[in-house]
Amino acid sequence: MSEKMIWIERFFNLLPISKKVKVQISVRLFFLFAVWLSGLAAFALDGQAVQYTSNVLFILLFGSYLLILVGTFFVQNSLGDTVLSVRPLLNVDDSQFNKLLGRIEWYSYSVIPYLLLTVILFVRPLSQGAVALFSRMLFEGFLGIWSVCFAFFSTLLSATGLWVCVSIWLTTYLVSRQPIQMKLSPETTNKFRGLTVLGLQFAAIYFLGVSFGVIFPLPPIRSLSDVILSPIVPFTAIGLIGVFIPFYNIHRTLLSLKRKELSKIQSEFKHLETTLNGILTEPDDQLGDQSTGARTPERSLETLITAGTIAVRIFNLQVRERRVRAFQEWPIDTGFISKLLGLGLAPVAAKIIQEILSRFSS
Repeated sequence: MSEKMIWIERFFNLLPISKKVKVQISVRLFFLFAVWLSGLAAFALDGQAVQYTSNVLFILLFGSYLLILVGTFFVQNSLGDTVLSVRPLLNVDDSQFNKLLGRIEWYSYSVIPYLLLTVILFVRPLSQGAVALFSRMLFEGFLGIWSVCFAFFSTLLSATGLWVCVSIWLTTYLVSRQPIQMKLSPETTNKFRGLTVLGLQFAAIYFLGVSFGVIFPLPPIRSLSDVILSPIVPFTAIGLIGVFIPFYNIHRTLLSLKRKELSKIQSEFKHLETTLNGILTEPDDQLGDQSTGARTPERSLETLITAGTIAVRIFNLQVRERRVRAFQEWPIDTGFISKLLGLGLAPVAAKIIQEILSRFSS
């Protein structure tokens, strides 16, 4: 999967630059700044440079685009390794796993989904204002051409961010639907660490994207009820549910393994308990010499050793049962949940901060 790349990463991969995170973020920031400068030049030629530089909407747009470009970088560098890291946990043969890889590669790296989504997002507003759009290209000169090109560029990047988010979710979901082979252990969460990282990447792109999207279009917030009744809540709920759905499939498998192990322990415990009770309640005349009625010390000692061995095995089963009951039933831990809740509150926090700043500035 390392040779497969998201379409935008193919462009940045052509540049002779380091793969370090700081370098990659800087390059993407410079790329967006160059696009912003092209817009400044177009508006300046039309005498609208001040309006362009003072437009906060452009700043938010380029901020969201930086988030998308940084997100594609992290997804590109983690998606393939994550899928390969869970290979030992899947009860599938090589052909089935390769088929799974093929589906994930198509969803994640094929340019077709990105282009289809771009066309869908671009054609709908284009069909509603096609005359106005082409008139701008014909009569507004360079500014009109730049506006149309920037609209397509914005749509393409937005579609990329949206589909990357979808592809992360599909990858996690498809992997979670495979039959799992593993033994319960305290390291359960570590074994699924790669999938939890993908889940957090999905949550980060989704909730930060929603944070950028809800600042301006929504009506102002006047009370807590406005927050509850605003579209922020359903978008947040959809994101949280979307994150947990793939992990719920793994949870069901882990819970089934835990119940089977506890049932096995309980069955063995009952067998040993019955055997021990039989030994302890055995009549004294069966422990002695049947012809003379005398007790046989050797046989009594053997019986006591057997009873002691069974008692030790019962104690070991009790310890084993406590350990099994303590095993995680979910492939996620409290750290994952706290980070997810923090990301889930980002849209609400962004809207509240925007309202506070707007009131102070007015």
